[in-house]
Amino acid sequence: MRRFVLWLFLVALFTCALLAGALGFFWWRAGEEALPRGGVSLAGQDLGAPAGYDWQVPVLGGVLWRQHSRSPDLNHTALAELTDPAAPLEVTGELTASAATLTLTDAAGVAVFQGAAAQWADFSFSHNGDYTLEVRAGRAASGEKPAKPVGYYVYQCRFSVNLQPTLALSAPGAAQGGTVAVAVGGFLPAGQVPAAQCELGPVWFTRTSAGWLGFLPVAYNAEQGEYPLTVTLGQQTLTALVQVELADWPKAAAQPQPPAPGADEEFRSAIWGFYSQGAGDPYWSGAFSAPCAGGTLRPYGAYLYNAAGDFTGRSAGIRVLCGEERGVSAPAAGRVAYAGELALTGGTLVLDHGCGVKSYLFGLAALNVQAGEVVTQGAALGQAGEALTWEVRIGNKSVDPGLLTRGQGGLFYQPRG
Repeated sequence: MRRFVLWLFLVALFTCALLAGALGFFWWRAGEEALPRGGVSLAGQDLGAPAGYDWQVPVLGGVLWRQHSRSPDLNHTALAELTDPAAPLEVTGELTASAATLTLTDAAGVAVFQGAAAQWADFSFSHNGDYTLEVRAGRAASGEKPAKPVGYYVYQCRFSVNLQPTLALSAPGAAQGGTVAVAVGGFLPAGQVPAAQCELGPVWFTRTSAGWLGFLPVAYNAEQGEYPLTVTLGQQTLTALVQVELADWPKAAAQPQPPAPGADEEFRSAIWGFYSQGAGDPYWSGAFSAPCAGGTLRPYGAYLYNAAGDFTGRSAGIRVLCGEERGVSAPAAGRVAYAGELALTGGTLVLDHGCGVKSYLFGLAALNVQAGEVVTQGAALGQAGEALTWEVRIGNKSVDPGLLTRGQGGLFYQPRG
């Protein structure tokens, strides 16, 4: 009996030793070497080694865990200067972005951002300065089998943000009669509106979700070549070159009539003031439409000659043989800036489409609208006389209405946010 009891004791002792050895082996395997591998980068820059960590590593499934932790030290990885409002975060290796959290602090110690990586994806810097960032990146408990380490590494970095505005064009240039969109984006100081200077013509800017947007005209008589464009935003200056290409303009007959006494002065007094007005958001959306159906008597940009063969000028718009009492409609949405009768141009309408773009309609026999009315595209404006002239100008520079009816040119540019 004593031998049997001794045998049981030895078996139990051996079993305990075996279990203890196995447990010790699993405990050893759950050392720091078992911690997940991975890293974190910000705006393409590696944040280096973790400054601290807190992990639980499974020893026996999800029942027994071994903890590894180290308080974050004071070391911060120094990153290169950031010049973009967005700073993408990338989590690599065995770490998961869904378990990452960030705390961004400015030079005054104020927390500018606190949240998850998914929220950081929508964050953008609004001020220049010095910042520190703490990122906790790891793995969250998932319940998957076999169990995996749960916890996080702490990454710390410091960097400066020096954001600058950007200047982009819808195209490198345009042929005569076209338009080029001018987009100002990037870092935009609050309360500052860009101002543009270019020999081609004026630019009025409107606010968009991506920044500021304006439109540069390239008139029929702009000479071929490169034109410097300068945009100022506060104390900052942005520059670009706009390339102008020649267009092939036709010849057309003209029968100029001597204006009635005082007609030119009346026209200048009533109309020229609109050339320097351009504030307001764009009304139009999509291609323009012809205000009146009919055959073209004079295309845009045409060289005009009288019956004797003498050159008399250029066509700043499109002249259409409409036929009397044919309806005239709005080529695009806008506000009626002027509606009246002038000795030089007959029934005259100025339709402000916003952002410096205006339609000038001459030769109406009857007007159905008054100054101040806002009309939609295709709205009835009145009735045509025998012929109708349609000019589109940005400031005092004309552009080709035919391009606008085809939806071509900078007026239809959509900048990306």
